[in-house]
Amino acid sequence: MKTTNTITSRLFVAVTAFALIVGSLPKEANAQTGIGGSTGWNTVSTKDEISCYNKALPVMEWLVSQGDIQKVPGKSERFKKGNNAVFDVICARNGEVKVDLICFNSCGDAKRTRDKIDSLMQW
Repeated sequence: MKTTNTITSRLFVAVTAFALIVGSLPKEANAQTGIGGSTGWNTVSTKDEISCYNKALPVMEWLVSQGDIQKVPGKSERFKKGNNAVFDVICARNGEVKVDLICFNSCGDAKRTRDKIDSLMQW
């Protein structure tokens, strides 16, 4: 009886895990990444990572106040445009800055916003 219960419980766990994996496949298949790109590294007047963030993040906050992008809660260096595009501000140790654009499905007009950000990340 103990052997039957062990086999039954292991089989139940395996079937449940398989069902959860199969059930999540359509969601994973639909989350295709679009080609967003990056602004590329911009050499700016800052010479370290902290001062870079101190200058770059207010630029992004200004875009938030203009309604071009929205903040991602809990991540000060991450912003979004709609539900498909995420902008990630990255500062290097030497003070250079770049903004990566990651798109899910279509980027829409987020590439134009990325170009605008690129022009603003010159100080």
